[in-house]
Amino acid sequence: MREHMDRKGFLALSGATGLAAFLAACGGASDDGGSDSGNEAQAEGVTAEEAAAGGSFDPASEPGGPIEIFTWAGYDNDPEAGAPWMWSQYEEGPYGTDSPLKFTFLEDDGQALSKVASGYSPDISHPCIAYTVQWKDAGLIQALDLNLMPDWDGVPEAIKAGGVIDGQPYLLPFDVGFSCLTYDADAISFDNYGGEETWQVLLDEAYKGKMALFSDDVAVIKIGHLINCSQAGTEPTDPNVLTSEQIAAAKETALKVKPNLRNYWTSQTDTVNDFLNGNLLATYTWPDGYWKIKNDPKMKDRNIKYMQPKEGRLAWVCGMVLSSATKQPGRANLAMASSNTPQAGADLTDYFQYASAQQKGVMDLIQDKALISAFDIDKPEAWEPPNAWFEAPLPNYREYVTAGQEVKAS
Repeated sequence: MREHMDRKGFLALSGATGLAAFLAACGGASDDGGSDSGNEAQAEGVTAEEAAAGGSFDPASEPGGPIEIFTWAGYDNDPEAGAPWMWSQYEEGPYGTDSPLKFTFLEDDGQALSKVASGYSPDISHPCIAYTVQWKDAGLIQALDLNLMPDWDGVPEAIKAGGVIDGQPYLLPFDVGFSCLTYDADAISFDNYGGEETWQVLLDEAYKGKMALFSDDVAVIKIGHLINCSQAGTEPTDPNVLTSEQIAAAKETALKVKPNLRNYWTSQTDTVNDFLNGNLLATYTWPDGYWKIKNDPKMKDRNIKYMQPKEGRLAWVCGMVLSSATKQPGRANLAMASSNTPQAGADLTDYFQYASAQQKGVMDLIQDKALISAFDIDKPEAWEPPNAWFEAPLPNYREYVTAGQEVKAS
């Protein structure tokens, strides 16, 4: 996933169009991919009986004290640089003063999982849906109490699927979006690749030192795999279900990409600034990073594009999980529920350029509807393989991570 900071802008989806239609048709979540893990991430909905069998908490009986939220930068309650609209319902409620929100920021999914597994114990964390199984298997999270989440039904079943394990809801989906290269089309050419946008441009030495990728180990391997598909002249295949041999081959390609990169970034804000300062011609970003670069005054005379590679974009769903160690599970559930309202979903779109997992009534509340076309959000095919590969739980997750780490350490 992502550090989400300084987002202004765009993106909407609704009812039977765009992302909602795609997810309804495919029956499952798929970013950076699209398959279930061996832990039976289920596409079925969660009934009231199943919810009752999971968490059942009483916020009024819980002790006071801060509720700590481990999230991506920009998703805190800072009125200037953050997202206070995510948390206002909770903060204005009965526990906002007695149990105020405290925020710390994660770097990427691997780092977040490792840090919590090593002993850091926030009440709420904000991973991406593909990692839910790892969090549960490590004993770090517990099932949500849906009785404290009145807007749960507004999230389509297919978006919820990867966070529902053994019939229990472990993740509250929040944000949805693409991961791809933002590039200067006045400087970067795809003529060597038949004029088609492609991840292969990362191998082009003409742009050596002028490109950057996100530091996520899994994404490094998935991109290597997509490049291999296109170099072999074959149709791209799901980067979530790679064999050991395919991971090894993707690693070799990623090792060839590395010398052309300025860096593997951990802060999207840093890579955006690198681009704006002339240090980069292409960098991996989420939609908000692209929008920030494209609309910066320094880029007013440049043709900035968000790549739609022939091998497909990576895509993701992220959300919030509840710590198994929290002493305030009910109040933490209420804080999470605050981010799941239709208004919070609309604000996510207007301020951060991301699609909202919450979709009931959100379209009517979005202010900047003209920006839907910026990412073809109203076109179901934009979210379908091979145009996009949603992330999914990885049964051989450790193989991906080890290979990615070896690339970056080489």
